Amino acid sequence: MLRFTLLIVVGVLWGSQYVFIKMALVDLTPSALTFFRLGLGTVFMALACLMIPRPSPPPDQQQPAPRSPWWLIAIIGILEAGLPALLIAWGEQWIESSLAAILLGTTPLFTIVLSCLVLKQERFRAGLIIAVIVGFIGLLVLFGFRMQMDAPLHGMAGLAILVAALCFATSLVLLARVKGRAPQTVARDLMFWASLALLPVWLIWGEPSSTTMTATTAIVILYLATLGSGAVFLIYVQLIRLAGATFASLSNYLVPIVGVALGVSLGEETLMTSDLVALLIILGALAAANPAAFRRRPA
Repeated sequence: MLRFTLLIVVGVLWGSQYVFIKMALVDLTPSALTFFRLGLGTVFMALACLMIPRPSPPPDQQQPAPRSPWWLIAIIGILEAGLPALLIAWGEQWIESSLAAILLGTTPLFTIVLSCLVLKQERFRAGLIIAVIVGFIGLLVLFGFRMQMDAPLHGMAGLAILVAALCFATSLVLLARVKGRAPQTVARDLMFWASLALLPVWLIWGEPSSTTMTATTAIVILYLATLGSGAVFLIYVQLIRLAGATFASLSNYLVPIVGVALGVSLGEETLMTSDLVALLIILGALAAANPAAFRRRPA
C-alpha cells in the first residue's frame, strides 16, 4: 500500500507543476520564476542534507566509492533543472499548462532513443521501436489537429517544451552514471548548479529592478521550490528503493494525466478531443515501451 501512496504523491507533485508555473507567470518573467524557484530549492535541499543522515558504507567495503566529478553534476543540473525549467516557463506564456504536460509526457520516449542510439545503454527491441513511432504519431496528432483549428498550438512554444523533454531525458540517462553521492546531496548540487547558471539570465532578462509578486505567487514559488523540486526527487528515490525502478516508472503515466486534470480544473483551460487522443496515444506508447510496469508485483 505504501508504494502506491508514494507513486500517487510523485505523480501529483510532478504533474501539478505546470498549472502552478502558469499561475506564477502572471507576476514574474520566465527567468525570474525559474531563478527564484531554483534558488529557494537549493536552500531547501541544503537544509534537508543537514537533517537527513548519510547512509553508512557496507561493512565489507574497504574504501569509499569514487565520487562523480563536479562538472558532471553541473551539466546534469543544468539539463535536469535549469534549462528545462526555463524553457517550460517560457513556453507556457503561449500554451496551456495541460498541453505542456502532454508534451512533457514524451520524456521517457526521448530517454529510450538516447539510451539506445547515443549511449548504447539499451538495445532496440520491437516494443521500443513501436513505442517511439507511436509516441511521435501522438505528437503529430497534437500539432496537426491544433494547426487546423481556431486554437493552434504555438509552434515555438511547443518546440521549447519538447526541447525541455529532451533535456530531461538526457539528464536522466547521465544521472545513472553518478556514483558515490547520497540522493539528497545529488538533488542539492543539481539545483545549486542550475540556479548558478540561471543567475546571469535573470539579471540580464529577468527585470530584477522591477520584480514584484503577490502573496499567491510567493506561495506558488515556495511550493515549486520545495515540494515540486527537491522533495519529490527524494520521494521518487525512496519509491525506487521500495518498489523498484519498473514500478516507479508508472509515474510517467500519472504526470501528464494530473497535469491535464489540474490545468482544466484549476487553470480553467479547454482541451480539444484531439488533445485527449494525442494524450492516449502517448500513454499507449509508454505502455508499449515498458509493459513490465503493468505486471503484478508479488506482495
